[in-house]
Amino acid sequence: MIQTLLVGGLISAVWVGIGVAMIALPAWWQARMRRALADPLGGLLTAQGMILGGLLLFLGAAPLRGAWLWAVLGALAAMKGLLCLGVSAPLRDRWVEWWGQRPFWWHRVAGVLLLAFGTLLAVDTLQGTL
Repeated sequence: MIQTLLVGGLISAVWVGIGVAMIALPAWWQARMRRALADPLGGLLTAQGMILGGLLLFLGAAPLRGAWLWAVLGALAAMKGLLCLGVSAPLRDRWVEWWGQRPFWWHRVAGVLLLAFGTLLAVDTLQGTL
């Protein structure tokens, strides 16, 4: 029980924080991600964080009410991290450039979705463990 609370709480806090940053400061977030993915070590750590978070969410979703949703999102996050690790650097740079060319409202919509998922995960985690 306590492990589910810690993992769900940590992942939801990260999602809420990133969502708020994407909504409030899309230019800053975009520049931050470009710098992180341009550096080989930063890209490796970012991808590994996505994989770890996705696997923890996938494996820890069983006791939650929306287990199917959290398992799917965890699997998607892990696959995204694996793609970031497995693709060539030029293709990854094109993806980052494509995402960077989107208008700021795209980033804000993505931030709202991430904020909503983070909040729902926190609520589901609290209801499932208390």
